[in-house]
Amino acid sequence: MNEIKRARIEALKHSIEITEQRIEETKKPCLARYRYIRSAERDLLRKKLKGYQRELKELEDE
Repeated sequence: MNEIKRARIEALKHSIEITEQRIEETKKPCLARYRYIRSAERDLLRKKLKGYQRELKELEDE
């Protein structure tokens, strides 16, 4: 069970890293017509990131 938990923690850390990189990419300037789409995508990524961080904290606290 410990190995599974460690693997899950590593996967969550990787997901957090990828999501943070994607958020940084969506902050870069773009065409005006894509601005709202990127803003919505960034908001969704932030929401996912909070979920990943919450889940990671729960796993590490156990």
